[in-house]
Amino acid sequence: MPQALPHSEKRPIRVLFDITHPAQAHFFKTVIRRLLREGHAVLVTSRDKDVCQDLLKRLDIQNVCVSRIGRGILGLGKELLARDYRLWRLARRFGPDVMVARGGISIGLVGAMLGVPRVVFEDTEHSCLERMVSLPFATHICTGTGYLTTHGRRQTSFRGVPQLAYMHPRYFQPDPRPLREAGVETDQPYIVLRAVSWGAVHDVGVAGAGEAAIVDAARRLSRYGRVLLSSEKKPTPAMEEFRNPVPVEHLHHLLSFARLFLGEGGTMAAEAALMGVPAVFCSPLVTGFLLALERDYGLVRNVPTLPQGATVAEELLARPDLRQTWQGRRQRMLADSEDIPEFMWRVIHQAAQQHGDQARTAT
Repeated sequence: MPQALPHSEKRPIRVLFDITHPAQAHFFKTVIRRLLREGHAVLVTSRDKDVCQDLLKRLDIQNVCVSRIGRGILGLGKELLARDYRLWRLARRFGPDVMVARGGISIGLVGAMLGVPRVVFEDTEHSCLERMVSLPFATHICTGTGYLTTHGRRQTSFRGVPQLAYMHPRYFQPDPRPLREAGVETDQPYIVLRAVSWGAVHDVGVAGAGEAAIVDAARRLSRYGRVLLSSEKKPTPAMEEFRNPVPVEHLHHLLSFARLFLGEGGTMAAEAALMGVPAVFCSPLVTGFLLALERDYGLVRNVPTLPQGATVAEELLARPDLRQTWQGRRQRMLADSEDIPEFMWRVIHQAAQQHGDQARTAT
């Protein structure tokens, strides 16, 4: 297995981060802030998807939005073409030493056209279309614990699942105050239920739970505590009863005090599990880091559908030792993991240094 790249010299570098999903804002925020503190030039490009723009603003990450999410295969294809063109123009003016993304569907081709190293953090094995478009153009492919495929000499692995980049206790401490302000008491049991829109490229051809299944799961779990529904879908009147009142920027605090997470969001399932909250992930899609969290630590249960997940959740919620058991499993997982933002910093610096060395050689 490839080892982490060594430290490079601390010369000023220019780094372009492409953020296309709200979770990526959290994933990169620590290394972005470090690079800025150290005096490096950073350009963040973004996408208007879900709450991505609002989250970047609340995290105080200045950015340039270059596209809005398309709908369906045709809409996503049109968005990609427009996005690549705008990104190419911005990158050509900015002159990055390295381009960084998670998935890398835009930086791959653009970076190759400009001759700039492309560092891609990859964790979505089931996204065949995205991988076909992005990974052939990546110069560095970074993968974490449980990743299911290999990419030869371009691949560099880190110990830990990607969400530890911002959910490790070194970077995140739960705070009950924003929950109380929204009317959620942490000393009263609650369950977080997540429904997604299934509109991403890697979701094409997959349908999740409908309104009836979502409402049924919420009512079943209400016997064990208040159910708070976080949904990408527009809530129906029946779903509105369970609507989560906590603002999106405090979602991680909400997860940290929950009795259990149930839902279709793989990222949120991992985030809950990393805080020692039992997580039941409901999807027919296979994701390596979630399989690893189940296989190696027992922190996640992976099932294909929401109704099946609700049954598993009921079984878990009936256990009197649930929280204590999961917290012990979490400690084992943390002990096995490394500092992922530090890993990012090293990879970015080495890629930038290699680019500088090549440029000097060419002249």
